[in-house]
Amino acid sequence: MGQVMEKRASKQFGGALPFLLGFLGAAAIGWVLVPELVFCAKEQPFRFSHQTHVEGQEMACEDCHFFREDGSYAGFPRNEECMNCHDVGAPEDRAVVLEAIEAAGGAEAVLAQESGPEDLDSLIVSAEPEDIAAEREMLVGYLLTGVEIPWYTYQYQPDNVFFSHKAHANLTLADPDAGHGEAEGAEAVEAEETTDQANCALCPPAGIESGTSPPPFMENVISGYSKSTMKMWQCEQCHAKMHQDNACYVCHK
Repeated sequence: MGQVMEKRASKQFGGALPFLLGFLGAAAIGWVLVPELVFCAKEQPFRFSHQTHVEGQEMACEDCHFFREDGSYAGFPRNEECMNCHDVGAPEDRAVVLEAIEAAGGAEAVLAQESGPEDLDSLIVSAEPEDIAAEREMLVGYLLTGVEIPWYTYQYQPDNVFFSHKAHANLTLADPDAGHGEAEGAEAVEAEETTDQANCALCPPAGIESGTSPPPFMENVISGYSKSTMKMWQCEQCHAKMHQDNACYVCHK
């Protein structure tokens, strides 16, 4: 009788162990591998150095990322903002440069070179080799041709979400998960002076404002949204800590 019960216990344990190992293995795959398969890395159209613009040219964040007169947020700069510094001249002047590029073998051939043609080189304002190469890409691919730069937005929200940058600009926010600030939770107080720069550091990838090259855009291959897109629970958590309404209609229009 004792041997029979021992065999039964052994069979029960033998059936449970493979199930447990299989469950743990599946959980590990789902937790580690699947997310990596869902996202693919995409590079920005060309290397853009915030360090060159902010530290080298002493530009402020608001020079490119600003509020319009109606209170809406401009987000990424359009070509016309870039051309305030990167002057490519009138349309007829651009046509002359484009003709020179075509005569030199076309855009691809020109971008494979470190310099030339002369008409293009005369427009370059950068000094460092890496910056010159990036500026050549910007000029040839976008500013001279009139094609808007297709920046990838790290924090692009779903179409059914309304997020007002203006409503958050004059609040002091501290996000413990982002590693900015010492507060244990999110705090909100009316700021005596604008805190746009401090708040704007909460959403983009950490350190991008002083980096020499933008990090890759991690795109969800199913939805097309960014991996960095703010999750609803983050919004709800912050609203709750700030004693703000968390009703659906506040953010979903």
